Amino acid sequence: MGDSHPPPLPVPTLSMTDIISTPETGQFSGAYPHGTLDQYNAAELDQIDKVQYAGQIIDEAQHGFQCEVIRLKLLLDGQDLAEGIETYNSHNSSRFWDGARAGHFGKKLKEISDNNQRGTVQRWVTANEAAAILLDPSVSQDTLALPFELARERGMGQTALCTYMRLFPEAKEMATHYFTVTGELRSDMLQEFEQVIREFPEHTEFVFNAITNKTLTFPSHFKEQKAEWRAQAREREAAQRALEQAAQLADAENKEEEADNYEPSTNAEGTPENLNSVAVRRTRPRSWWKSKKAALKVEEIVCNLDKPLPNLIDGLAGLNRSLKDQFAISSHMVDYAEFWAGYDRFFYSERTHQAKWGRKGRLERMKQLRKSMLEVAGKLDAYISATEPPENIEYPEG
Repeated sequence: MGDSHPPPLPVPTLSMTDIISTPETGQFSGAYPHGTLDQYNAAELDQIDKVQYAGQIIDEAQHGFQCEVIRLKLLLDGQDLAEGIETYNSHNSSRFWDGARAGHFGKKLKEISDNNQRGTVQRWVTANEAAAILLDPSVSQDTLALPFELARERGMGQTALCTYMRLFPEAKEMATHYFTVTGELRSDMLQEFEQVIREFPEHTEFVFNAITNKTLTFPSHFKEQKAEWRAQAREREAAQRALEQAAQLADAENKEEEADNYEPSTNAEGTPENLNSVAVRRTRPRSWWKSKKAALKVEEIVCNLDKPLPNLIDGLAGLNRSLKDQFAISSHMVDYAEFWAGYDRFFYSERTHQAKWGRKGRLERMKQLRKSMLEVAGKLDAYISATEPPENIEYPEG
């Protein structure tokens, strides 16, 4: 007998009306993308038909293999479970994978086992579990089809099904509701649900209602809605910062008034204990500075002189930068004074303006600030002069 050859693949016949694209799936089966006819002759198009058709057969065969593997694994895992055997154990052993390794289930599953591709099979099982959750179980019972098979018929891909199972509970609930309303399960939408739950949990009820009303049904809708929520959040944060700044300014002005009315009192000694000669200036000895009496004296004299420095240095640096900007602007702006006059009068309400700039307004605040800084500068000059070490000072070590 001569060698037998498999019959040739049947070739679908196409009319010109059949040559259309299928944008829903992004694939072309028995049809050509736009411009294809311009690139190939009749013989080449005929071969393209055969390649497309053979690819369809491979896809169907692969899906059929996956479904039968799922059935087999469920059967064997079910028996393991009935016998009290944990299918996910430290020995990586189960009836299914022991049989796959031994080659009992054919070459393909043995290769998957040998190549440590168990996760691939688990994804098929996971996708089937997701489909079982989403689809009406009675349909599967009536047709004896796997939920995974029915999901394919409904256009639900394996990636989307596995992603669905990985969602945290709130996002999965939202995805289930979306599927119930639209009949669709799309990976890009699942990502949107997860981001909504993670970033905007306060809007969960709104999203559920919008899905029900079909006003949020595409990723573009969600992106627009999220952009709106982010803008609202920025506005709320800006308003909160403005309130905090107003409170800080009011508190600072109260402290400013307290400082203006402050009258110091001191019981500092008039004569140092170790002054033996007016010709020699000595600090107190090192031993005194290590004593409890020195600590009390430091608390009395140094007190909180260093406490305002961090905020003061930072604030003055910021003010210096801002005033440099203003100088640059004023140097080329003809109506600079008129601008600020209009700003003071019209941009804010009087209450808001005072909350931002102080009780007396922007200009008076700046004048008072300058006055205070001049006063502080004078006091700093006196402090620096009074604490500058004299040339003939001695530092006793005893």
